[in-house]
Amino acid sequence: MITKMKLVNLTADKSMVDEVLRRFIDFSGFHPVDNQKILSTVHGSTTFEGTNPATELLEQIHEIEEELNLTLLPVKTRKLKTTLDDMHQYILKSHQEFKIEFDDIKALEQENSNILIALKQLENLADLELSFDDLFSTKFVTVRIGKLPFDSIERISYYSHKPFIFIPFTEEKETKELWCLYLTSNEYKREIDNLFTSLYFERVYIPDFVHGTPENAQEALREVIKKNEQEIKEFRQILIDLVLKYQERLGIIKGELEFIDLMYKSRRHVVLLGDRMSISGFVEANKVSQFEKLFDGLGNLSVDASEAQSDRRFTPPTKLKNNWFSKPFETYVEMYGTPTYGSIDPTNLMAITYTLLFGMMFGDLGQGLLLSLIGFLLGKFKNWSLGPIIARIGLSGAFFGLIYGEFFGNQEFLMPLYDWLGLDFLPFHAMSSSNTMTLVLLSVSFGAMLLLMSIFVSTFYKFKLKEYAKAIASPNGLAGLIFYGYILFGIAGGMLLQIPGLFSIIPILLFIGIPVVLMFLQEPIERKFHGEAMFPDGVGGFLTEALFEMFEIILSYVTNTLSFLRVAGFVLVHAGLMMVVNTLANGGTNLVVLVLGNLFVMGLEGLLVSIQVLRLEFYEMFSRYYDGDGIVFNPIILGGKNYGMDFIKYHRVRGNLYRITFS
Repeated sequence: MITKMKLVNLTADKSMVDEVLRRFIDFSGFHPVDNQKILSTVHGSTTFEGTNPATELLEQIHEIEEELNLTLLPVKTRKLKTTLDDMHQYILKSHQEFKIEFDDIKALEQENSNILIALKQLENLADLELSFDDLFSTKFVTVRIGKLPFDSIERISYYSHKPFIFIPFTEEKETKELWCLYLTSNEYKREIDNLFTSLYFERVYIPDFVHGTPENAQEALREVIKKNEQEIKEFRQILIDLVLKYQERLGIIKGELEFIDLMYKSRRHVVLLGDRMSISGFVEANKVSQFEKLFDGLGNLSVDASEAQSDRRFTPPTKLKNNWFSKPFETYVEMYGTPTYGSIDPTNLMAITYTLLFGMMFGDLGQGLLLSLIGFLLGKFKNWSLGPIIARIGLSGAFFGLIYGEFFGNQEFLMPLYDWLGLDFLPFHAMSSSNTMTLVLLSVSFGAMLLLMSIFVSTFYKFKLKEYAKAIASPNGLAGLIFYGYILFGIAGGMLLQIPGLFSIIPILLFIGIPVVLMFLQEPIERKFHGEAMFPDGVGGFLTEALFEMFEIILSYVTNTLSFLRVAGFVLVHAGLMMVVNTLANGGTNLVVLVLGNLFVMGLEGLLVSIQVLRLEFYEMFSRYYDGDGIVFNPIILGGKNYGMDFIKYHRVRGNLYRITFS
């Protein structure tokens, strides 16, 4: 169902705006109207302008939190005890002290990172017995260290006559590269560098802090890392002490800044006119009294609540409210579109029909129960919106599985149950030749009943919305209901029950001819209801266009009805697939094949059936009675955060966890 709304208008003296907003920001069920529609229709009305003074300071606090990798807990407040200048100075002072220690830590971490890269390079040059100091201090010889792709190694032999010495080291099999070194004289440096560049040589620069042989350098660099890690630990302790020193006060400041920020954000919903201010929006009817109580004690303030559709400038929003069974199906309804306020909420109807259609098409007791369990677990522990839907339709599949006599594809397992219950008319085996035509007729009949129900619902709500022309002459109105309903009655009564005269001249004229004429003249009738010319483009043009539209309307009744043949089709497909699985599993003796086959069929068919049922809902049923052009109820949430005044919080400061308690 659609929750009833009220259009609420709060008015007060302009001087009371801060006190009004201080209370207003804590109400979380207010859907504001578009103030531009008020400004464009009320002469002299304006809104608040100006820059939010809390924005810059909040950004500075967020910068501190990001740098230190912690969350400052704001202390909720509705009164200011600190000026903005004092807040700014305190934030600046604390940030500067944090930054000193943070920069020291960052510098040491960067140095260690560079050393680790150098150590990786030295591991690949472990075979080098020369000192780097001697190697790079030569005056007449140029030395290059780097990596060469495996594909280029063989090509080096082609240039053996060139003036260079090539020394290979370690191979990196993952990247298919060879660590190596080449030497040449300064005279041929450019030529040899160009040569190795053509061989895709990637030069590696040894840092200046590397000295001695690779073995000696590695040992020295590891000592530097240990020394830096000790210093980092000391700086972190200093940083933690600073956090403990400033955190409580910064939390208070953050709470005050968020309060200022909320006040300025809420001002966008205020309209000013002379010495008065107003705030307009939609509130759930049962929460209007709660909204009014927020402003108790404020003189010269009034809260007027009227019907949601009383002001044509504003479109009321829609909030769905359904029972525990239907609520998960709101996800599917919102996929199609939000119901218009005051129209029909199709959620309950869809929940029932979707569940029944899925059960008919899926029909297997064992697979249905397993599917339901999976859906329950996904909804419970993964909070997946489709989980509760799967849980419900799985149970429907299990129920129809009892009717079909299917238990994980086995058609004999449930026979003792039917014998014990004395049900000689069950199971209804879909693959039995005597049941195939019955299954097809039942599927089409059930689909026809759903279409007839959809047209009835459409007719009812068109009358309720006072759209009388559509309610009477539309294919989804009274004319369509009589036309389609009588044809179904005639087929069932005349052909199946042998009732005579149902398709004689008079009944055809009354129950088929007149509805067809009304549907044919729908647009002219609708124009007549609105006081317009019935044939603005001439009778000839209307007749040509209407004939094709009428053909399409009648064809749609046929195709929509036959579309439900897929119900019978999927029943037969499921039974056929499980026969194949049982055959491959040697009649169920091969448990591995049996389990894997059931899981495959359950997953594949569950997905396909879900999509096909959704298609039937959207295209065959929703298209007849549901528009989905509504606006979602989207209340503003300003001060609805629950911070708490007493808390224990674990903070992470650069990878370390600290327990900080405030009261």
